[in-house]
Amino acid sequence: MKVGLYHTALFNFLFLMSTKHNVSLLIETIKWLVDIGCDEPLNSNKRDFYGLISSNEDLYYRKNDLKDSLNFEDLDNIKSLEKFLSLKMPGFSAFSYDGYENADLMVIGDKSEGANNKNNKPFQGEVGKLLNAMLKAIGFDQSNTYYTNIYSISDNIDKNLINDIIKKQISIVAPKVIIMLGAESTKALTNTEDSIFHTRGQWYNIDNISKLIPAISMFHPRYVLVHPNSKRETWEDLKSVKNKLT
Repeated sequence: MKVGLYHTALFNFLFLMSTKHNVSLLIETIKWLVDIGCDEPLNSNKRDFYGLISSNEDLYYRKNDLKDSLNFEDLDNIKSLEKFLSLKMPGFSAFSYDGYENADLMVIGDKSEGANNKNNKPFQGEVGKLLNAMLKAIGFDQSNTYYTNIYSISDNIDKNLINDIIKKQISIVAPKVIIMLGAESTKALTNTEDSIFHTRGQWYNIDNISKLIPAISMFHPRYVLVHPNSKRETWEDLKSVKNKLT
């Protein structure tokens, strides 16, 4: 069957999908259009044809329907935040989080461990084991702690947006104390440019809506594994966290 002028729908679809840099999917889509015998032009009236959008006006309405149904400011739980990000962020795969959503203690690192973090959980491998041991020593684990990372989504996402995502998690969890592991998470949350050797052990106040949350800068477990001598300083920091929470 002859394939005719389906330019309007195809152009809109290719334009939308090209922002997701998925060339193979575009090729398969064109083949699919040929296979289904798309052989008529689509006009500018609002119309769906095999699920394709027939006009720029339709594209506008579809995007705004999604915007209206999921408002970033109104998100009040982690699952809805995860859904929002998966639908709204081009190039987004998933952000790393774990633990109890209403925890008193929130732990924020810099990035997931390992290149293939398939389960999207922060603090994997030996780093995760050490962190679990550190927190257990002061009476905390996955049942009463929330874990996440700063750099946990695609590199092409603006860092200000990444910070907004972290702050949204803070507002949802509303912890009593935050542990900032490593220089990057400390810099992101406090706007300091000091190295971890200057910030470690210091307490900062993180602004969360109507209250300030105390947050301590600590060595990342990754650093502690390589530098065992830092365990003494880390233990002092953990005791400080325990005191804040009692």
